Amino acid sequence: MRRTIVYGLSVAALLAGALVVGGCAGEQTADDGSTLTGGSFGLMSVAYELDGAAGPVSEGDQLQLNTHAQFVRYTAMDRQHVARLLGLPLDPERDLPPLDTCRIYDLTLDLDEDMGVDDALQQEEPSHVELLEAGDLQVQTPSRTVTLVPRHFPGLLPFISGVIYGEAQATEDEQLGHVEVESAGGETVGAFSVKAQTPALPRLLGVADGMAVTVAERAGLPLHWQTAAPPALTYIDVRFDRAKRELALRCRPRDDGAFVIPAALLAEVAESAKSPVTLEIARVQGTSFTASGLDGGELRITVRERAPIHFR
Repeated sequence: MRRTIVYGLSVAALLAGALVVGGCAGEQTADDGSTLTGGSFGLMSVAYELDGAAGPVSEGDQLQLNTHAQFVRYTAMDRQHVARLLGLPLDPERDLPPLDTCRIYDLTLDLDEDMGVDDALQQEEPSHVELLEAGDLQVQTPSRTVTLVPRHFPGLLPFISGVIYGEAQATEDEQLGHVEVESAGGETVGAFSVKAQTPALPRLLGVADGMAVTVAERAGLPLHWQTAAPPALTYIDVRFDRAKRELALRCRPRDDGAFVIPAALLAEVAESAKSPVTLEIARVQGTSFTASGLDGGELRITVRERAPIHFR
């Protein structure tokens, strides 16, 4: 039996790197023309991940569990820029194309180009992000209890302050099922409890036996996966780089077990990819919760399978 649990300051690492690849809003209007104000939110993320190219697996075997949390209050910004600045997980409501379509997203945002640090501080209403403290978080899964502890980490960027929650990773015959998160509350966020059922893992058919996905030149990529009842929000994500830009080909198929990634978009990936890239198919389920100190909170559970793509 294999057991690995790693606690790290992954959010801190992302923020420390924000001077290169992060960004935030430096204008008084958002991309859609609305006035930037502020708000607060909490995000509890629980993700089960499977390397589909590793070979056939039994229910729950070789799944990796990742848990992390963010509680954020922000001013003179919009939530989309806050999410990019903090390196938050993909938001299915904001970061995906319409149903049954695909789109290439540029995930790179250079802080010096899009908004200098001085600009953030010299606005009439300076931008500010405060990472709130919600006490110790107890994440109960069918296999284990994971505790996330807040750690003070000042000086991340001039307009960011507060605490961070280190990410926890675990691998030991993880089982899918109910997930419950509880907190007795902290200095700035009150007590809360939320639970939800994990979606079924969307096993890719054709790669479950350890085979990689192979794409012929100038051809689309038909994908097939195991359906589930009830269906859940499903997305496909392929990350690649081009000229020092981090890009993602994202599709939002119906959860009916079949979808074709268009050839034209795959060609853009193939032109940039110097080595096999990784395809990810995921189901995600969100459940809202309330806590004092937040406008709202969400427990987001994601189950995903990854497989390499080879172009020929």
